[in-house]
Amino acid sequence: MNKKIVSVLLMASMAFTAVACSSGDEDTAPVVLSGGQATDAVEGSNGAQDPAEVAESGSDAYVFTYNGTQIRMNAPADDIIAALGDGYTYFEAPSCAFEGMDKVYTYNSIVVRSYTRDGADYIAAVELKDDTVATAEGIRIGSTEDEVRAAYGEDGVAGTSGIEYTLGDSFISFIFENGKVVAITYTAIVG
Repeated sequence: MNKKIVSVLLMASMAFTAVACSSGDEDTAPVVLSGGQATDAVEGSNGAQDPAEVAESGSDAYVFTYNGTQIRMNAPADDIIAALGDGYTYFEAPSCAFEGMDKVYTYNSIVVRSYTRDGADYIAAVELKDDTVATAEGIRIGSTEDEVRAAYGEDGVAGTSGIEYTLGDSFISFIFENGKVVAITYTAIVG
């Protein structure tokens, strides 16, 4: 399936979910704003993080790095979003699962989602949109299923169209089509 179609379907799904969750009040309608001019990825930066950096950080979760900014699931979102800069499109809608708003920041090559708890925003998910970015283990859209298994092991939970690996309070999902990765998502496990 075309990557752009997958992205559009994900955004449409989010919009329909937001509308279904809202109470119908005009004050809680979804909001779509522009976060500024889009910026290209830093030359030579593919989003991959050295696995040794993950080990040194002591993080017991998957960590994705984009343009030099580490994005850890369940981490406070404000500093991460500020460090990523203004090159995003912004969408928010009342949350069905949490208090406050679910927020979506769409950058050139990734989508960052946050949730609100106790008045603060936290990273909920990061979706890789194209093959210009990769996981710390070097997996990107277009990688083969065999490459994913070689990088992450055989202990993932396989589903009908993909595989999922859990680390601490996060998991990473790979969706395959014809033996190739078509979608990669990091997701927070919120307890």
